[in-house]
Amino acid sequence: MANALIVRPSSDVLSPTNAGRAAQYVRMSTDHQRYSTQNQAAAMAVYAAQHSLVIVRTYADEGRSGLRIHHREGLIELIDDVRNSRADFDHILVYDVSRWGRFQDVDESAYYEFICRQAGIKVCYCAEEFDNDGSVIASIVKNLKRVMAAEYSRELSVKVHTGACRVASLGFKQGGAVSYGLQRELVDEDGRSRCILAKGQRKHLHTDRVVVRPGPEREQRVVAQIFREYVVHRRSQASIARLLNNEQIPNHRGTPWSDAMIGNILSNEAYIGNSVYNRKSFRLKQVMKKNPPELWIRATGLYEPIVDKSIFLKAQELLKDQYVRLSDEHLLNKLQEALSVHRKLSVSIMAAMDGMPSAALYAYRFGSLREAFRRVGYVNSERDFDYLDARQQSDGELLRQASALATRIRAFGAAAIFDAETKVMTVDSRLTISLRIARYYVAPRHAPAWLVHRRKIEPAGLILALRLDEETNREVIDYFLLPLKEMAKERINLTATPRSRFAAYRCPTVNDVLRAVMSKVAALPT
Repeated sequence: MANALIVRPSSDVLSPTNAGRAAQYVRMSTDHQRYSTQNQAAAMAVYAAQHSLVIVRTYADEGRSGLRIHHREGLIELIDDVRNSRADFDHILVYDVSRWGRFQDVDESAYYEFICRQAGIKVCYCAEEFDNDGSVIASIVKNLKRVMAAEYSRELSVKVHTGACRVASLGFKQGGAVSYGLQRELVDEDGRSRCILAKGQRKHLHTDRVVVRPGPEREQRVVAQIFREYVVHRRSQASIARLLNNEQIPNHRGTPWSDAMIGNILSNEAYIGNSVYNRKSFRLKQVMKKNPPELWIRATGLYEPIVDKSIFLKAQELLKDQYVRLSDEHLLNKLQEALSVHRKLSVSIMAAMDGMPSAALYAYRFGSLREAFRRVGYVNSERDFDYLDARQQSDGELLRQASALATRIRAFGAAAIFDAETKVMTVDSRLTISLRIARYYVAPRHAPAWLVHRRKIEPAGLILALRLDEETNREVIDYFLLPLKEMAKERINLTATPRSRFAAYRCPTVNDVLRAVMSKVAALPT
């Protein structure tokens, strides 16, 4: 209600009699200051007084794009209240059609209005010349306005993209974080340095620009080591990640190294002093797509290279050869080599061998690891294979649960990114949660328990343990959201007794997890 204009008896605007109840929805992006939420609220207060309405509730989205409903907490809450019969009003006031949204599919805009109308709530566009009464003329004009609102965003997108490409061609950075071993420098319009930007800092003057520069010396040495290990010693990306993790060398995210991180460094032209822009497009926030190389905007020789160009080009050749599709015969030959050396096969043995394709690839190509092992003559006990199959299924369940939780968090307007390599979810760049599977285990002379094992490098502030059922060790039955300090030993033993010291951390459903996570995010400093 902070943006609502309150009409008092002494006001020049007449007080309504026999008033209806209305909610107001206000939205401001960064394109027009005249669309500030205060101005919208003032116009809607006048409209409410003229139409005998009292504004009882305000839903606001400040600094939010109208292209999609994602991250628009105000509109999401409004629609949710209407759907669940929590709306204590019969009118919704909106400044104009564009404030409701600039949806690129105009049917999406109509759909949200239809939800309100179906609940008996009328949407009123206060600054428009037509009355939203369902007449033929009103329907035609309203739909035309929706098309115009969407087209405005399309035209603006083209202009902004053209300008961004021109600025990128001059060697200036167009937003986003920099990779490991690099840093951002703020320069004025004459190219003079102002300062080095820390993580999260942005420029404030329109005439200032941001350029990329080599980062701290210790990080530059690590980057050079990565290229040397890959090109000279021919270590795999996974092997290099293990090497850095074993040496406890931190990366710029504060998480363990992964082969994906190593791959991004090896393919990044920034390490030879170049910048490449427009490799991917996310036009109008609709679909992320990769652009062909002829559309890339490349600026070269911007600063002294961190890696010798010949080493970098050799790394690109090796990367290109790496992604050649391996035949089934080649995969089985590699598996046979592993069996000859170790006399047995397991996921951990495969992960520890350089040049060995991933277990996931074998499972995908042959239907399961069990079948791949049998193709090379390794038939272990059925009990071991059952465990292997259950392990694969539980890992898949973890990814599914992580995706569902991230989607729910985003619906509340918070950012949620899940790293499948480290199994760590980052919420609003402030809270990190390590997702674990808690499997049921019965040890001789010990009470049954669900085990959560410690990782070599703990990358998160919280641990979310997904507890599996006793019978199959495959179905998630509940959750435990634990602070990292509880992982004092090699593992945590969760028990079924309510007297356990971990019982306070139990979340019966994913909705309980969601509430606990959002509560912790809200309590963190911004």
